[in-house]
Amino acid sequence: MLLPENPNYFTRSPLDRAGHHRKDEAWLKAALVNDQASLLVFNKGRPFLYESGGGLFVRWLATPVFEQLGDKDQPLIFLGLDQNEAPHFACEIVDTEALGDLGVFEELRPAAPRLEANKLPIIGTARALFEWHNRNRFCANCGTASRVIEAGWVRKCDACAAEHYPRVDPVCIMVPTFGEKCFLGRQKAWPRGMHSALAGFIEPGEAIEEAVARETLEEAGLRVRHVETHSTQPWPFPHSLMIGVLCEVENDEATVDTTELESGRWFTREEARLLIAGKHPDAWAPPPFAIAHQLLKTWSTKG
Repeated sequence: MLLPENPNYFTRSPLDRAGHHRKDEAWLKAALVNDQASLLVFNKGRPFLYESGGGLFVRWLATPVFEQLGDKDQPLIFLGLDQNEAPHFACEIVDTEALGDLGVFEELRPAAPRLEANKLPIIGTARALFEWHNRNRFCANCGTASRVIEAGWVRKCDACAAEHYPRVDPVCIMVPTFGEKCFLGRQKAWPRGMHSALAGFIEPGEAIEEAVARETLEEAGLRVRHVETHSTQPWPFPHSLMIGVLCEVENDEATVDTTELESGRWFTREEARLLIAGKHPDAWAPPPFAIAHQLLKTWSTKG
């Protein structure tokens, strides 16, 4: 489903996931040998890409490659159907040299800003699923090795009949604001001058708004009085869902928890615009690739 209002990378997939086909083994078998079927291949989580005109593009392969080179310890994942009803699959391969000079396997995080925007959600979906499978080979209920079913979207334990579904970790990404100022933090490991939104995992039994309030208080000593959800972003590193919010706080008396952050700083709306443009004299913001960039961009253009 296309959502044009979402500005984030890894969103707006052009594929119909067609989940009703995942249990249909006969349909999947026929789809795999369909002349129009395409295969997205990975090696250790790295998608197979090629470069052209300064950009990166997916090197789609014919599905017989799975039988020839596919890692049989990894699932063959049905990703969905494109607008022409052509099926798309993904697999991991071991023998990378067999593909010759057709392309290269690239780490997704640094490659993403140069990739075709409408292919990122497809790649991200596949990568997140492979990461989940790699971490969940055994049943969490009884410890027995589980097997892949439903075209890579479920794992089943034959010993206790438990079924396990892909994990998604919700994370709140928030920019606290007070009047014409916003608060950004920085971590010691970040490049010099980089500041970004606050962030934290949403805990069990916690609403998004409660997590935002808790994390903002813990990291910056600021009490939240209003939360405005901005957008969300699937994040396949390994399988998170970033929930971006702008939150108004009661005052500007920040107290940074140095076990969480190295420091924090207030920026005016004009300074935020300079951050987004890469023109601030001594600070910079995450690139458009990150949801934090989109949050800051939205807030900075409100006034």
